[in-house]
Amino acid sequence: MAAGRSGMCLHKSVLYAAGLRSLGIPARLVLTDVRNHLASEKLVSLLGGDVFHQHCLTSVRLEGQWVRATPVFNKNLCRLYRMAPLDFDGTADSVHHPFDLKGRRQMEFLRFHGEFDDLPYEAVLADLRAAHPGLFGAGDDRFTAGSLEHDAGRTAAA
Repeated sequence: MAAGRSGMCLHKSVLYAAGLRSLGIPARLVLTDVRNHLASEKLVSLLGGDVFHQHCLTSVRLEGQWVRATPVFNKNLCRLYRMAPLDFDGTADSVHHPFDLKGRRQMEFLRFHGEFDDLPYEAVLADLRAAHPGLFGAGDDRFTAGSLEHDAGRTAAA
């Protein structure tokens, strides 16, 4: 994921938590189910709807408290999807975009699976396979290729 410079929320959150831990900052993974109201047609097709199971973000222990942050949307994705970048000041949660820049609903949390020191890989994979079989290639555990940046460009052009 890091070498290929791509990945989804699971990959990005695991990498972010590992980076924090390498600096001596405690970090955990947070797993949730979310509804994404602005998902591209391709993403909705792969997911089988606008609900994404096992969305991952990170919980960070700073100055004696746990705060949540998401490393998922970089500035370019925010620009393409017309969302303000998330600010994380280390004192308050910064986890999702409830609305885009036009005030349309964007994301909402539906279910909290828990916080984990390590990714419960087999459980996450089983849930993703059951909920979103279109995310996987034939006969393996690799995700179907895709790009939110490419999808955003196609959506904007339409």
